[in-house]
Amino acid sequence: MGHPVTVPRQSDPTPSLSRFWNGYVGDCANSVARFRRITGALPAGPARSWLAEIAQRLDAELDAVRRLATVGDSIEPARFRVREEPAKRIAQRLDASRSAFADAVSQAAEVAEQVALDPAHSDVRANLEVLSRQAATLAGAPAPPEPEPEPPRRWWRRRERS
Repeated sequence: MGHPVTVPRQSDPTPSLSRFWNGYVGDCANSVARFRRITGALPAGPARSWLAEIAQRLDAELDAVRRLATVGDSIEPARFRVREEPAKRIAQRLDASRSAFADAVSQAAEVAEQVALDPAHSDVRANLEVLSRQAATLAGAPAPPEPEPEPPRRWWRRRERS
């Protein structure tokens, strides 16, 4: 008798990363898994085919998220937050990617809802086109602009009254 072989699921976060970076990968992987569940729930047809193509692009973007998280982890392994400036930039980029993946899931859910209510609805096609354009650049989403530095505060001394 052979021993059971466990094959890691593709959507599992990368275990070799520290907790901070692994969280980004895990959140994005969960979004891709949810996207695929939504796609699988649709009846066979053009909307399902289109979402399946987008899901393949999401897989490629998820690989880019993993690579970026690996770079961030090599700069500064962290449990809760990062302090190094390059690591902060990567964390901001991954935060934007996490939001973009979640937005893709929301749009896929909206498409699925529209298909369920009316498969020939023209809004389905418009949403699919928007989702298709967004899926191509999820991991490469630009980091949000850094806030302007605050001017140094001046501490005023009270004048002693005579």
